[in-house]
This record gives sequence, structure tokens and C-alpha cells, in this order.
Amino acid sequence: MKSFKQHITEASTGFVKGWVHKSGKIVDTTDFNNYHIMQVVNKPSKFGLTEKKILKILEDSYEDMSAPDPKKEAEASLAMIRRGVEDNNVYIEEYLQKKGWCMFVIDKTHGSISGWDARSTKSAAKALDDEYLPFETRKGLKLFEVKTVKPFKPKYITNKYDWYDWLKGKKQRKYVSPMAQFRESVEYVIWGIPPKDKDETLLLTTGKDGKRITKKSDAMKLLKFLVTKHGVKKARIQELDVEVDPSDMFRNPFG
Repeated sequence: MKSFKQHITEASTGFVKGWVHKSGKIVDTTDFNNYHIMQVVNKPSKFGLTEKKILKILEDSYEDMSAPDPKKEAEASLAMIRRGVEDNNVYIEEYLQKKGWCMFVIDKTHGSISGWDARSTKSAAKALDDEYLPFETRKGLKLFEVKTVKPFKPKYITNKYDWYDWLKGKKQRKYVSPMAQFRESVEYVIWGIPPKDKDETLLLTTGKDGKRITKKSDAMKLLKFLVTKHGVKKARIQELDVEVDPSDMFRNPFG
């Protein structure tokens, strides 16, 4: 029989997503299909909201779009969000982010946090680290994305040393690992939304030969293959300058 500590450890190393406030409050779920925006509309009090306030945010957004009946549109949108038909709403997200809330996702190989500005996002990330210790409890974690709205300047952290330095406000290390000296400094990975999914996923870090993608032209060919043969939506190429081997981050669809 597993101990309580074992159960907690196993939960902390798996998939989790939700919202974290700059004050340290966390609202999370391990249900993949419980979208960020669903968490808000189904339990608004956890975010300092009410259904009336959410409807006002939605109604105002439809007024800005000159909808013929903003109130009716807002009510319909709220109903669809609750059912999971609409998996996000930028107006509600923006409202929460301005209040200090940040969306996050952590799984065994990848993590991300997105907030309004650098200060609130870093404060929220510290709370996230206190709760989950992503780089300590997930030995396969290869990439943590930090995204802010103002300014939009994504940060990609590929090891725990840079992660802790960033949390402490230190400059990124210029150290280059011995392995990095023997390979290309620039690599390409491909993101997209798989068929039947609604969330963007890191799809490909290696080519058909199992080696890292170091040429953009090769990445373009692979992206086209994923779109035309696998039905991937909103595929995009990300350029990385990393110091770790990301080849085992996700399954290679060619292997």
C-alpha cells in the first residue's frame, strides 16, 4: 500500500494546469479537458469574480465588436465556455492577468506560465516553484516557457540553473556545456495542435533520422508533412539556442 507521501510525490510529477496569482494563491486541476477558462467560469469566486461580473466582461467585449445583441451573445458565450465548446476567451484572460493571475501548465517534459507583465509573472512563478518544484520533481523537464503580454517577449528556460537564476533575478549564465560545443547552437522544434485536440503541443524535436533539426529548411519540410499528412493545425516553428539535448522531450512521430 502506497504511503501518503508517495501519493503526493506521484501527483507532483504528473500533469497539472491552472492559475497562480502573484500573491501565491493557486487554483489547479489534473483534468486535461478542464480548460483554463472553464475553471474560471465554473468557480468564479476562487478568482474574485461572480457570474454577473463575467457576463459584464463578455457583454462589453461584444459591444466593442458592435454585436447586435451583446447581452444575448454574452450569455451564449458563457454557456459554451461552461460546456467546453469555447476553450478560451481573451477578454476574461486579460481581465484576470491584469489582476495578477497567470495561467500555467506543467507536465513531465514541458512547462509554461503566462501573465500580464514580468513582475507579476515572476512572483507567480515563485509560488509555482514552491508548490511543484518542476525542475526537481520532473527529471525529464526540458523546457519552461515564460510569456508576458506587456511586453510580449517570451523566455525559454532549458535547465534548472537558469530557472532558479531567473527566479532570483540573476542574469542568465553564459556557461556552455561540453556537449554543446560539439553540436549546432541553434535548433528548431515544431509546435501545433494535433487532430481532435484544442491545446497547442510540442510535436517534434527531431527529424526522420532521429537527429536534432538544425536547418530551418528541414524544419519547414517537417512542418508541411505534419500539416498535410497528420492534420496538425496552427503548426509553427520555434528557434531555440539551448544547452541541453531536447531530443527525448516528446515522442518522434516518425519512430
